[in-house]
Amino acid sequence: MNRAVIGILWGLGFVVLESVQFVFFGGIFQRMNSFLFGFLVLGITTIAFVGWGFATRPAQMRSAFANPRLLIAINVTATLAWAAFLSSVQLIEPAIAYTIGAGIMPITTYIAYRCGVPEGEAMRSRTEAVGNMLVFAGILVLCFITVSGGSGFVRGGSWIAAAGLFFAVADGVLFTWLLIYCQRMDRVGVGPGAVFGLRFPLYVIVAGGMAAMGIGEKDTLPALETLVIVAIGLVLIIPPLYALQRAVALVSTLTISTLTALGPFVIFGLQMIEGRVEYAPATLVGLFIYFIGALVAAFGAVQASANPASATPP
Repeated sequence: MNRAVIGILWGLGFVVLESVQFVFFGGIFQRMNSFLFGFLVLGITTIAFVGWGFATRPAQMRSAFANPRLLIAINVTATLAWAAFLSSVQLIEPAIAYTIGAGIMPITTYIAYRCGVPEGEAMRSRTEAVGNMLVFAGILVLCFITVSGGSGFVRGGSWIAAAGLFFAVADGVLFTWLLIYCQRMDRVGVGPGAVFGLRFPLYVIVAGGMAAMGIGEKDTLPALETLVIVAIGLVLIIPPLYALQRAVALVSTLTISTLTALGPFVIFGLQMIEGRVEYAPATLVGLFIYFIGALVAAFGAVQASANPASATPP
């Protein structure tokens, strides 16, 4: 089996696992306190990755703690991003939450560029710009569908729908800033494994406090069921990141972008299998607009990167 096929399989693995993550979380948070879930799952993840970092990469850990302001910024942003993500998937249709969060990221990156943020990126060609305009159009369509009641699931009325959309947008914006801060941490010598563990301590503390105060409390689940849910949560958080890293090393950015653009459709299909979310043709329209835009933007970006002289930024 050649490298390209292996890379595509890793990429598909990432898409499938991440899609299952969105659907699973969206369903389980109808019954389980999301703060308790986050405290348990990310608490275990933090202990494992931080412990691994001190055992195998002590110099990187020292570099991280030598930059306290950056470390605090990462923790605050990760806490807000994770809270926004968990809120969005339990309030609105998971496929829509995923699509809006993912689609808002390149737009946020461009706005950061226009505001003078060094890590921001300009549109590298008119093709990429057109693609991202289509992505934004898809986001607007999905927002309208959700607020107007045309989506497959909203946990309440139009105000709940608006709140879910707000959290989905906030997730994309905050995650983009989290990546920016992580890039800065990488430049001071802290690798991705160490950063991954160090980004969650604040959220673990906040989530633990919220759960202890009974905020977001739902029916108490049996201890065994809670243990199974936490174990599944760990499987759905860590392996997708590993699969993505393997895919990045084996195939092109365009291939990965194409595969990840399929994510909303995979989530949509899984929603139908799960049965909690109703089939909504209107959602498919918004997802299709996003899909076309994502492919066009990815093609334009890779084309410009491969041949910088032909790039014509807007």
